[in-house]
Amino acid sequence: MKIFSRLKQVPKWFQLTGVLSLGLLLTMSQPIDALEKDKGNLLDKKRALFNRLKKLSLKELGEVRFYNPEATSAARKTQRLLDTPSALFVLSQEDIHRAGISSIPEALRLIPGVQVARVYANRWAISARGLNGLMSSKLLVMIDGRTVYTPYTASVFWEVQDVLIEDIDRIEVIRGPGASLWGANAVNGIINIITKTAEQTQGNLVTTHLGVGEEQAVLGVRHGGAMKKGHYRVYGKFYEHDSFVDAVGQQTDDNWQMKRFGFRTDWHLTKRDNLSLQGDVYDGFEKQTNFFALDVPRIANHHIYLKGFNLLTRWKRKLTQGDMIFQSYYDFAERDNTGLFKEKRGTYDLDFQHRWPSSDRFEYIWGLGFRYIHEQFQNYTPIVDLDPHKRQDRLFSAFVQAEFLLQPQRWKMIVGSKFEHNDYTGFEYQPTARLLWTPHERHSAWMAISRAVRTPSRYDATNKTNVLQGQIRVKNSGNPDFRSEVLRAYELGYRFTPSDQFFLDTALFYNDYEKLRTFELKEFQPYPPTLITKLENQMTGEVYGLEMAAHWQATKDWRWVATYSYTDVQLHILPSSQNIFKEIEEGDTPHHQAVLRSLLSLPHHLTFDTVLYYVDNVPSQNTPHYTRFDVRLGWQPSPNLELSLGARNLFDNQHPEFGVGLSGNVDIPGEVRRAFYLHMDYRF
Repeated sequence: MKIFSRLKQVPKWFQLTGVLSLGLLLTMSQPIDALEKDKGNLLDKKRALFNRLKKLSLKELGEVRFYNPEATSAARKTQRLLDTPSALFVLSQEDIHRAGISSIPEALRLIPGVQVARVYANRWAISARGLNGLMSSKLLVMIDGRTVYTPYTASVFWEVQDVLIEDIDRIEVIRGPGASLWGANAVNGIINIITKTAEQTQGNLVTTHLGVGEEQAVLGVRHGGAMKKGHYRVYGKFYEHDSFVDAVGQQTDDNWQMKRFGFRTDWHLTKRDNLSLQGDVYDGFEKQTNFFALDVPRIANHHIYLKGFNLLTRWKRKLTQGDMIFQSYYDFAERDNTGLFKEKRGTYDLDFQHRWPSSDRFEYIWGLGFRYIHEQFQNYTPIVDLDPHKRQDRLFSAFVQAEFLLQPQRWKMIVGSKFEHNDYTGFEYQPTARLLWTPHERHSAWMAISRAVRTPSRYDATNKTNVLQGQIRVKNSGNPDFRSEVLRAYELGYRFTPSDQFFLDTALFYNDYEKLRTFELKEFQPYPPTLITKLENQMTGEVYGLEMAAHWQATKDWRWVATYSYTDVQLHILPSSQNIFKEIEEGDTPHHQAVLRSLLSLPHHLTFDTVLYYVDNVPSQNTPHYTRFDVRLGWQPSPNLELSLGARNLFDNQHPEFGVGLSGNVDIPGEVRRAFYLHMDYRF
């Protein structure tokens, strides 16, 4: 009954749109009786498609484009987009390469529903479906299944999340909760960066990227080879980025540099067993100009030294029915914020899953997990501190999910939940129920109801900060009794492929939040003006919106991709709340975002690609809307060599994307500059 009472609170426009969408599907599909009488069940229709493809000539076959990529993150198994009852978007290596992208966070701009705001040269604020901030805490990010968020703030330091860009196979992004499979913090979305296997990266590669305005130099080398029963690769990468500028055009002293080395090996031990081992080591620094509660309010040329490593192993065994996967990794990170604090963290994670299709109509997947985190924090000033300085946390988890093929076979239902026990809030449960309808091989519609939680971070529970904001000093403390932030999400989606050249994907969502974090005023000291605050859970909210993506293969040489998203955030503090920031976070999310891409293949081995971005204003941060235009010209004079020349942000000399706001940013934001680059890939 609680579910029905929740549904009554969903806005009427959302209910009406859902009814109209289902009505449209019914109109465009055949009557159910006719479908039942038709021989063409799903299997027969697939056969008919294959027979039609067989009759095409080699030239015609090369022109067939059907956008229906495979992905693994939405269901912990490989499945097609049309068979996925989630708001999923897959960014391929070709998409990344032809956009002239040299870093992972910049690639996320191409995905609908994801907000990417460049704070300064070495820091991004990234979220999905609203509530963005420098410490955006409701987005789970993984690289090959390895979680990369920091438990200190439950956010992601994007500047240290990197691989050789040419080694990325695809980036899978789920907008909306995926906590029933992946656990806490998979609230507003999941990003999984998946790299190529060692077998896909054989031979040698040298890649260089030289530019002005953003990347000064990127140099990457890779060698891949074969060994008994498997393959391997090793790579090295050097990255140096220029500083951004402030509003008056002065350098902001936020340049950064990173060195990275990594490897991967894949063995085919038997016909049923595959084993992978991979790892990375990185070392570098970044600079900032900060506002802090010091005698001199502006700290210029402030260095942060970064280093770390990770090691991951994965064993997969194919069974007579289904498969088993065991994964383990260790991740170590050190962040030395010179003169302020130093933190070290090690994470050891074990994950096991078993998939068993017991019949053609029923499949279930279940798994167990354990995570151990040890942290050490050392403060040099009273600006930032944690109590205690050393801490160990353990997380135990289990999940189970069942997938039913209903009668008639056009309907599929998925139910499941994740169960976790953490050292902050104890037991947490995160269920989901999803329904997929495929009335035709070119149509699919889905709906979902899910619950997800964002568990407390060390910042929420144990922090002590003392910062100067304007003329007022703010002393904030964590709360050992801080509870998990809770989301109940309602989603509705529709996908349509009227031809092999066109694909449309739409999603509607309504997010209902409880126990959101607030900064509660506990005391005011008049001299010097000082606010004493404490973190509590005294805010609720609703976020709703629309996301669309269209792929059009206009000709065999010309492809268009368009995306659009609308997001609206409504927050409400409880009557008992003394939140010093009220509901200002409502204005941290742009209402409208759009991307239009053109990918054109020309004669003489030339490619010409353009991207147009539009992002609405961010009111609470005094950040105006902006339009960005990127262009790239590529030339492949031989199979082993490719050159490209590109420019970013052609419409403006510079523009801001993020301001000083409640989101946790206390630094001087930079402005993104117009940039030019020359890129080369040489394979031998």
